[in-house]
Amino acid sequence: MYTDQRKDNQPIELSRDIPLAPFTSFKIGGPARFLTRARTLEQLKQALSFARTEGIPFLIVGGGSNLLVSDRGFDGIAIRLQMKGIMVQGNRVEAQAGVDLMALVEHAAHWGLAGIERLAGIPGLFGGAVRGNAGAYGSCIGDVIERVHALRADTLELVTLARDACQFQYRNSRFKKDHGLVVVAASLLLEPGNPQEILRLAEATVRKRQARQLQCDLSAGSFFMNPVVRDPELIRRFETEQGTHCRDGRIPAGWLIDRARLRSLSVGAAMVSPRHANYLINTGNASAQEMVRLAELVKDEVRASLGVQLEEEVSCVGFT
Repeated sequence: MYTDQRKDNQPIELSRDIPLAPFTSFKIGGPARFLTRARTLEQLKQALSFARTEGIPFLIVGGGSNLLVSDRGFDGIAIRLQMKGIMVQGNRVEAQAGVDLMALVEHAAHWGLAGIERLAGIPGLFGGAVRGNAGAYGSCIGDVIERVHALRADTLELVTLARDACQFQYRNSRFKKDHGLVVVAASLLLEPGNPQEILRLAEATVRKRQARQLQCDLSAGSFFMNPVVRDPELIRRFETEQGTHCRDGRIPAGWLIDRARLRSLSVGAAMVSPRHANYLINTGNASAQEMVRLAELVKDEVRASLGVQLEEEVSCVGFT
């Protein structure tokens, strides 16, 4: 049974009308009616109980790396998760939701535990990675999850779900579909390996990401999920051009956006990255409305020219 090792259960502190832009990688977004932080499970329960008592929605804010907040902001309570415990026992690693994902990858490597090194360089926190089944280079975190501990927002009951019950799919999970289940911690079952070799693979993955210079941009990473494509001619074009097989029928959204000749398309200060077509970037002072409009134009053009419907990977909050 999961237990919170930290005993700091002081009452939560509430701030009013705090802009959310600084807490997102886009640096876009209006204010939250309330903002608080949760360092422990008890503080998270306090925040969720406050939301229920006040009859307002809640928003879990982790690293903010996959989040677009509307210009109007969020008319509820934003909860910044800062639960950062990590425990290792044999091949099993249990981490709380507020642990930085890159830090977790590095810890696992130093412990000689393999299975998440290909996630190196993905921004954000562990809880968000579990919720969105984060992945890269043919690996995703759901592959190594043993169980997830989650809090039911309505009853404040702590539940433990085995991997099969988490419904992990491509960039999706039960926790992304059910807003009332808040990821608190999760256990990973990893494989023993050589620490130097695991760390080498992690560092090579980071260098591969850095070579694209995408970390310099204000973005949420990949804006669209890679869609399943049914058109055999489009699949043939992709495989011929890229010299690789189409994995699970999915074609990278960036390749499709490139084929639609949308690289560097802009709406106000929102732009399709000239370096990676699946990155929509804030060139300095973009509004959320400009970013949404740009995303709609990209979807419309890809659908019109290639017959493929793109779907957002980024979570959009505060929009009607």
